[in-house]
Amino acid sequence: MEEILQYIEESVADQAFSRGEKRGLKEMLADYGPNKNDLDFLRSKVFDLAMERVTSENYELVIGWLEVVNKTLLPKSRPESDAEVFFSPGNECRNAILYQLRAATSIVRICVFTISDDKITKEILNTRDRGIEVRVLTDNDKVNDMGSDIAELAQKGIPVKVDRTRYHMHHKFAVIDKGTLLTGSYYWTRSAAKFNHENILLTTDKASVMAYVDEFDKLWKEMPHF
Repeated sequence: MEEILQYIEESVADQAFSRGEKRGLKEMLADYGPNKNDLDFLRSKVFDLAMERVTSENYELVIGWLEVVNKTLLPKSRPESDAEVFFSPGNECRNAILYQLRAATSIVRICVFTISDDKITKEILNTRDRGIEVRVLTDNDKVNDMGSDIAELAQKGIPVKVDRTRYHMHHKFAVIDKGTLLTGSYYWTRSAAKFNHENILLTTDKASVMAYVDEFDKLWKEMPHF
């Protein structure tokens, strides 16, 4: 149990519980075979860890970490899947984006119609500051909208390319490293989190991920810099 608890404590350091960490915890639980009392004890410790670290600035991330770890410590009532789904209004979709940005280890490809959610923009910059390569593709018709963060990202050194045709670059997806895909209707905007009925599908299906990597790389070659 001490080894499992130490693993959980280490995972809270970056306030994100990655899919790799989730798999690792499941493997440890499978090896240990905890009973209901053990799982109750672990969930209590997880709650204590979250409460020790939560602040007004990191509240959503820490609570999101708490929710994911707690779910991992509950018995599953249905088969495992390589996909998760998130819906808005609410913070589910935004948090899925933030968590995956924090879990990135090499490269993040972002291909979205617009970005105007300051929390997402801040995390994109934080991701770059950790030494992760970040690339952004977007639509030229939205970059000058009030509240758009595209110019800020470009000014702060994020490589940004835009579609300058009379049509729209209307994709809304991101690929984290070459292992995780986020896609769906969700706009990366404040109003999408507050008001809109939107969705994000997160998957690690290799064929799907690589298809989106190929699409991004093709568009990256075609589009001019912002």
